[in-house]
Amino acid sequence: MRWSIGSWRLWLFSALVAVAVGLMVASFIMPWWTADIDPEDGSPIIDAIRVYGHGLQHSLPIAYRMYIIEDETPFYQTVLAWVYLGVSAGLVLLSIWLKGRKGGWLLGGIGLIYIAYAAIAAFVVIAGRLREVDISLQGQSFFFVPSEEGGAFIDSTLRFGYYLAYASGLTCLVLALFRNKIIGKPKLSE
Repeated sequence: MRWSIGSWRLWLFSALVAVAVGLMVASFIMPWWTADIDPEDGSPIIDAIRVYGHGLQHSLPIAYRMYIIEDETPFYQTVLAWVYLGVSAGLVLLSIWLKGRKGGWLLGGIGLIYIAYAAIAAFVVIAGRLREVDISLQGQSFFFVPSEEGGAFIDSTLRFGYYLAYASGLTCLVLALFRNKIIGKPKLSE
């Protein structure tokens, strides 16, 4: 099949790749992990700590900020994370126009890298830090706060944006595997 602008198969593949990019971007702007804090002597703080694909944000009272200050994402890391997303999305879109196996390998590779990015974020970065302060990745934990002479219950969970990151990476992998089926194999003479 020729790579013509009017090929409905190419348009279909392009639309599916655009959906994969949309899922990537959506996952990046949605929280991947959150923690609600319920102090023993105060009112609960919903989504007090939020981890996104691009970094950590929080709305903690002063008594708790000292425990998370070293975890706040520096501006340059946030910028690097957005650059990573932009480059990944651009390469996924570029894979549409690459002929032969190059396009499939690029698309699948970016999908695998994005899945690895999400897995490392959750199970190495977030879980590693939580182990240091004895808080579970998912579920309820009690955190003792010496300055408050008490503590707080912390409800933490992986959120939809995290699972959407896996879905976007998996979408890229599936599209890479079925690329030739969707677009059609090029003629041998090409």
